[in-house]
Amino acid sequence: MTHALLLLAAGLVGGVINSVASGGSFFTYPAMILSGLNPIQAATTTLAALTPGNLAAVPEYWPEVRAQREKYPRLLALVSVGSVVGIVLLLTTGADSFDTIVPWLILASVGLFAISPAVRRWAEQSAPSLTDGFAGWGILFVLSIYMTYFGSGVGNMFLAMLFIRGFGDFLSANAAKNIIMTLGTVFAAVAYTLAGHIDWVRAIPVLIGSAIGARYGARVARSLPVEWIRAFIIVFGLCVAMWQFLD
Repeated sequence: MTHALLLLAAGLVGGVINSVASGGSFFTYPAMILSGLNPIQAATTTLAALTPGNLAAVPEYWPEVRAQREKYPRLLALVSVGSVVGIVLLLTTGADSFDTIVPWLILASVGLFAISPAVRRWAEQSAPSLTDGFAGWGILFVLSIYMTYFGSGVGNMFLAMLFIRGFGDFLSANAAKNIIMTLGTVFAAVAYTLAGHIDWVRAIPVLIGSAIGARYGARVARSLPVEWIRAFIIVFGLCVAMWQFLD
């Protein structure tokens, strides 16, 4: 019961955070570890459990999705291929190797999360190849691979790149981010379930919490200063990274 309440609370916070910006897995991943899962199980179960949360946020942004619908076919095709590559990489990574790189992945995720607004501003002014050319597609492809390999913090980098790629404003970019992350995490949930890496008993409380949090968190996104939430996510993510290094 204690583990179930911990996972439900982590899912609720993670769903709210993901619908506003990204970084929800900084909360759900350590909760999975504390509930007794190994790092690979914690990462894959977190990916599966947060899928409904991404999907639940989409209806709130449907006007933005319809306004940008011509941009989605190529974007979704690219994300699909990258997601499959990330799944294959994780399934061929040994548990010991994954344990070793997890703290570094979390630390890198926090760093990418922190600098993504600066990356967006720089790219808009100085890197037209990111805005209109193949470099931007390449970065989105790499992010798609990372999304299904580990995924922590990837949403905000997606958010920055989608803004750069012409989705125009925060709400439109956030709508696209929720859709492509739903696509990638659905692929991951199916593949990792078939591979036996997902603990659905622990996933269900997070799944319920994230769906509720995302549904109402999307409304929060329209009124709450994003900077406050970003600062909270960065501090918490650094604490998680430090805990993993010391573990």
